[in-house]
Amino acid sequence: GRILGFVNGERLGQDFHVWEVSVRRGCQGQGLGRALMNTAIEQARSQGLWAVTLTTFREVAWNEPFYRSLGFVTLDEASLTSRLAEVLEAEAGAGLIRETRCAMSLTLA
Repeated sequence: GRILGFVNGERLGQDFHVWEVSVRRGCQGQGLGRALMNTAIEQARSQGLWAVTLTTFREVAWNEPFYRSLGFVTLDEASLTSRLAEVLEAEAGAGLIRETRCAMSLTLA
């Protein structure tokens, strides 16, 4: 009956954008985050969306490397959509150091 984790995201145009993924500290490392993300990816795919996007920390082991293991690619500045660029700028405005953040995308076939 306890919540062990969640994915918070929303459809933005033809993409599903993940705002947050969280797993209860005592339950981390057991595949729950991977299962949550795979469920979100499959839901986006079943709705005919084009991609799943997110922003995350570059150097935290359970962030960018974790999402890469799920098939996400890190977008360079030239590849950012205006929406993802705005998200990164808003995060910087909220106090996150821009150089430590990246945007990632998983194209859905």
